[in-house]
Amino acid sequence: MRGNSAAGHDGQMKGARLLRVGSICLVLGSLLGMAGPLAAAPPEWKLELQEEIRGRGLDPDDFPFPADITEEMKTWLSHRVREGDPPSLVLGQVLDALVAKKGLHLEYESHYTATAQEAFATGRANCLAFTQLFVALTREIGLPTYFVNVEFYEKYRKQGDLVVVSGHVTAGYGVGTGRIFLEFGAVTDVDYRRARRISDINALARYYSNRGAELLSEGEEHEALEWSEKATKLEPGLPDAWVNLGVARRRTGDLDGAEAAYRKAVEADASHLPAFHNLSLLLRLRGETDAGHEILRLLDRRDNRNPFIYLDLGDTSFDAGRLEEARKFYRRALRYGRYLAAPRAARGLWVLKSGKEGKARKWLRRAQAVDPDDDRTRQLARRLTELEGSRISDRQG
Repeated sequence: MRGNSAAGHDGQMKGARLLRVGSICLVLGSLLGMAGPLAAAPPEWKLELQEEIRGRGLDPDDFPFPADITEEMKTWLSHRVREGDPPSLVLGQVLDALVAKKGLHLEYESHYTATAQEAFATGRANCLAFTQLFVALTREIGLPTYFVNVEFYEKYRKQGDLVVVSGHVTAGYGVGTGRIFLEFGAVTDVDYRRARRISDINALARYYSNRGAELLSEGEEHEALEWSEKATKLEPGLPDAWVNLGVARRRTGDLDGAEAAYRKAVEADASHLPAFHNLSLLLRLRGETDAGHEILRLLDRRDNRNPFIYLDLGDTSFDAGRLEEARKFYRRALRYGRYLAAPRAARGLWVLKSGKEGKARKWLRRAQAVDPDDDRTRQLARRLTELEGSRISDRQG
């Protein structure tokens, strides 16, 4: 899944930032054109996108565009930008209009990737929904904004048997040292040197992939199948979409189809760790434990920052009695997942196995402070309760 979190516009507004890379060299003398405050230029970007979809043997009517905006939204924007201002100022005006309290007051919400119209109506959006809305509005007034994916920005969380991977998409403008990034969210650790412009069809595929992942989180596997399949048809090179499709197929009982989807994800990106992780889990589920463990071992790589892979590696070593090796993996899981309870609880279970009950209780308190309902946290709490009960029983006996 792709999502993001909430930050301030040049220190003034919470929830948005306009970040300049170098200086803007371009100035639009009459940004809004000669036909009035908001010239209704035909959406060439949409026509081009429809043509690209047809070029892939697909019907554009089967893929509703999440970035479509209404006449009401265009009119709303026309009262919030000034004709003749340079692009950098207009970008800030649109950003203000969307996030300021006196404007739309758009707020961050991670669990649902809204369309531009839904975000406008509800005042809620994650990073992709915000970007769709921002790009659509700014293109409407003649600014050639585009979608940007920030590579290697990933956060992880566990939901049942689903590891949710959140990346980051935002809007961009300009080229080279004159680029501007428009941020919505409290992301302070983004490395914009790794920001890469993506095509409109890639952004559209990410929307369908996001919705597929969100439906998986809600237990709607059959709907998730449809959305994920659409994503892979739009952009066969998007590994996240193939992984989501694989999970949906696995949950609906199609294990062969799931394996094929995971292998497609690996073909699309041989360094895509979630694909290998899911393939490993699937092989172990089918009883091919040696093959599953071998793939899992391959994930012990320097570029791996997924804490759940290290938890799995630690569990494999722990179950085999290789405690020192398990400790190494659990420590890495904690290093990359300090915001999670599970690595803390795993460390507690490890020290408990080593007979250090006092330290285990310290790790339990640390895990409970993050998430008392986490499965591993509960397992550690249960083991410690059983130990205490056993001692009481021995004293009474």
